[in-house]
Amino acid sequence: MDAVGKQRGDALLLAHCASLDPAAANARERLDEALGPELARRLVSALCAGAPSRERGGLDVRAVFAA
Repeated sequence: MDAVGKQRGDALLLAHCASLDPAAANARERLDEALGPELARRLVSALCAGAPSRERGGLDVRAVFAA
């Protein structure tokens, strides 16, 4: 692996580990901040259109990794 590939891999691994922090903003919060709440809502709705709905329940991913 070349140096650029290793740096990218290291950056991706660090970003993934940071995303498991229960105090970190979730993807929706980051979208709201980057795009504004209205555009973020429209984007998520468009991306989810036709996808099977998932009821909110059970364990949250952050709760599992925060334990």
